[in-house]
Amino acid sequence: MRESLSILIAIHELNVTFYGFKAALQEKGATKVFAPLSHPPSTEHGSAALDLAQYFAPTTVWVDAWYNSTNSPAIPPPLVDDRDHMYFTSSVTMGSSKTINVGALFSDLSAFWGTVDFTTTRPADPKTTKRAAAYLPPPDALDQERLVEAHETYGETIALYAESFLGSGQVCARGECWDLANEALKYFQDYDYVPKPVPSIGRTHGHLIYEARAKDGGRVKEGRWRGGDNRIRRGDIVEWRRVRIALPGGYSILGNPDHTAIIVADAEPEVLPKDGESLSPMEVGNITVIEQSQGKLPEKREYDLRCLEDGEVWVYRPISMEVYLGLRDLSAVAPEGHERLKRS
Repeated sequence: MRESLSILIAIHELNVTFYGFKAALQEKGATKVFAPLSHPPSTEHGSAALDLAQYFAPTTVWVDAWYNSTNSPAIPPPLVDDRDHMYFTSSVTMGSSKTINVGALFSDLSAFWGTVDFTTTRPADPKTTKRAAAYLPPPDALDQERLVEAHETYGETIALYAESFLGSGQVCARGECWDLANEALKYFQDYDYVPKPVPSIGRTHGHLIYEARAKDGGRVKEGRWRGGDNRIRRGDIVEWRRVRIALPGGYSILGNPDHTAIIVADAEPEVLPKDGESLSPMEVGNITVIEQSQGKLPEKREYDLRCLEDGEVWVYRPISMEVYLGLRDLSAVAPEGHERLKRS
């Protein structure tokens, strides 16, 4: 009986120590797990590129010769009807031998390249068809120096581009909200002395800086900081998804389901943010944006993230494709000598 009592006391003391240690860690933001948001889409193997690489594995059965397309680009079946990627293809034909090259950059910023060698006279014959794949996993978060450099390279130009539409009586491109960010990033194509930025891919517009969600009418708010910078900066791009945010005298719905805007003023959180750590929207405060939507001219608006009631938010830093992904350009052929390139 005395031994049993001693064991129970020891277990109790161990539990007290463990939960006290756990609580201390939680106060420092070290153990709180931030559940993934709805973007980028979930994957089976850790990244969209690796999922497609698995499809190219020799053990995966292909039910048809999708690569033997003559009237349209050869698109792997997993990418059909998928909008969260950019796709590239090329081919080389010598007699009856043909090689198809495919490349894709996904909204999680993983990248894929695949090749299919086959004979056009027997395109579905597995004995004469060879496939290979290579991919880049999503990049890691960057430090403050490189994120500030990205802002200095792109931020002011992007903000000025958005502001140029104010009072002009004109919309950007089709007038869709997404066009404002997409066209601003494409604007740098006209300047060969500026490194190409990561393009808009789905709802991704560069390096993720901040992500957050709210639910239950704002009773639950949580967020996470990414990278080494200490603030949201002018020229960053914000994405909203099914957001309801309170305004003086009412509220605004941002995203049906998605809405894009360009941030035109810095926003410094109340506490010093650190990469990967929790940061509530309550600590981020106001963001000022230029936005447009169908039937509505570009305008300047201010939103207080402390008033976020429902939905999801992402803030991106436009950044050089070479700096962040190690890619100078996008093509259907895998880059040679890339240190992070993996082959499967």
